[in-house]
Amino acid sequence: MPKEKSLDEWRAVIDREADCVGIKPYSHNIITLALGAIAKKWGRDEANRAIENFGLEGMGWHRQK
Repeated sequence: MPKEKSLDEWRAVIDREADCVGIKPYSHNIITLALGAIAKKWGRDEANRAIENFGLEGMGWHRQK
């Protein structure tokens, strides 16, 4: 059984993929999955923090209320 990723690991995925949005196929999907995993385990506020920290609003993601 695979080990669950930590918050820092999910944030590292977002950080890595954010530079590739619009360049590499699937980067947008990978970030969406990472944000969903963060929201599910650590809450919507933490996912919103990642959106803000990585400047994702300018790439099409929006903070959730």
